[in-house]
Amino acid sequence: MSLALLAMLAAPEAHARRNGMAVDGCNGCHNGGAEPDITIDLNPARPAPGEAVTVRVLIEAVNGGVGGLYLRAETGQLATINGQGTRLIDAHQLVHDAPKRASGGAVSFEARWIAPATPGGAVLKVWGLSANGDGGSRGDGPSAAQLTFAFGCDGTTYYLDRDGDGHGDSTTTTLACSQPPEYAAQGGDCDDYRGHVHPGADEVCNEIDDDCDGQVDEELEVTTHYEDSDGDGYGSFFGATVMAKCPPDGFAPSANDCDDRAPRVHPDADETCNLIDDDCDGRADEGVRPVCGIGLCAREASTCDPASCVPGEPSAEVCNALDDDCDGEIDEDADVCAPGQVCSDGRCVGEGTAPPVTTSASSGASVSTGTAGSAGAAGSGGGAPAPGTPPEPGGSHGGGCAVDPEGASPWPLLALLSPLALAARRRSRRAGALRTPRP
Repeated sequence: MSLALLAMLAAPEAHARRNGMAVDGCNGCHNGGAEPDITIDLNPARPAPGEAVTVRVLIEAVNGGVGGLYLRAETGQLATINGQGTRLIDAHQLVHDAPKRASGGAVSFEARWIAPATPGGAVLKVWGLSANGDGGSRGDGPSAAQLTFAFGCDGTTYYLDRDGDGHGDSTTTTLACSQPPEYAAQGGDCDDYRGHVHPGADEVCNEIDDDCDGQVDEELEVTTHYEDSDGDGYGSFFGATVMAKCPPDGFAPSANDCDDRAPRVHPDADETCNLIDDDCDGRADEGVRPVCGIGLCAREASTCDPASCVPGEPSAEVCNALDDDCDGEIDEDADVCAPGQVCSDGRCVGEGTAPPVTTSASSGASVSTGTAGSAGAAGSGGGAPAPGTPPEPGGSHGGGCAVDPEGASPWPLLALLSPLALAARRRSRRAGALRTPRP
């Protein structure tokens, strides 16, 4: 901070001594002296929105008879007062224009601060210097202070929360009428750069004071830890064990590693197509092998090579909310239902009948309800099929109200099955169609 008595090269020295600069700290240029106390006062002490108040800064004259300052307002506006030896840099920054002499053991500066028109919180920051007046930078002492206050309300203290864990740094606070962004209503965070460290956090084995109570890894139970040969954090049931609060090197708290020689194989690993059970769930390459074909022709490759994937054969389209002929469309053919019926939501219903609405009965049975006027003979748009009667080939179940006492009908769930299971279901349906010809 270049304040009064800043020593520079001979040519610009006089100018530097008479003008302050907007720098957050004077240590780079002034040193060797005692650090002064700095106080900041407002008059009136509780500003109203839009009110202009007097800011008074006192810098303790511990090193000599002169001093200087840099004043910054985070909100509101600053203005100079005649005779104070200060000048504005902009509406939010003010510096000394000439060194000011001490009186009564302190150097005093005054300025105006104008509050914003709406209630809120404000921060005034001061960097000050107590100088010895010898024309050099040695023997001068810099210091800093800030005043946090609210205007237009009583104000609530909030704490800077850098890691967003809901607990802030108790050493960095602000007063405001409502909670500002990046601040928390609770303080006490002993490490505001780690989101898992804060008061009330669970203590875990990591040699860190997770719950900010001044203790490390306290109150942890002694448990069994399992040998972890590959160092992936998952132990093997077949290795050595040890009883301890925290797992020693080479051990892990779990015993569910299915290959303790491969660090990339463990229960939380991502499954990749490599013929290996990467995530220890008893299956290899599930959900990651190449898939070819669409609709009910979709198939999974037999290996990780896409060339090994062969789509299934399409079949005739039927009313079942599935793409049987593998053309990217569902139930699109006009003849998927008997004459006088249309395919709606995977079921054949009479023309003009509203789509069935499925609700859950109190007993857990699935209830499908048609509209009034759809009652009639089962299979022709009215009434339910007899209990135990399989669905008609083509998906026709008739209209009216059908209750499956064993729960929801499994046929609509075909849309959720894997391509391989769907293919098996289709072959079964073909066999049923051969046994029960379509009327």
